[in-house]
Amino acid sequence: MWVFYYRMPHIYTVETEEENIALTKLGAAIRAAREKNSKFSQSKLAIEIGLSENQIGRIERGESNPTFRTLYKIAKVLNLNISDFLK
Repeated sequence: MWVFYYRMPHIYTVETEEENIALTKLGAAIRAAREKNSKFSQSKLAIEIGLSENQIGRIERGESNPTFRTLYKIAKVLNLNISDFLK
């Protein structure tokens, strides 16, 4: 009996400087909104939306690209709209 394994090729994306700048700005906007709402530390925000504190930190530093769902959850907890992060 023969068993064949097929490996999907890895697809690598190249991030542009423009994308990195946009993620950094998004993260800074999220951090500013969180800090403005003084009752939310990274830890408390993480608990509220079901992520790790480390993941919140990576998003705020622009090191992680949050999904739309994550942005929605962050905005909802902070009583904002997603568009508030993109101004």
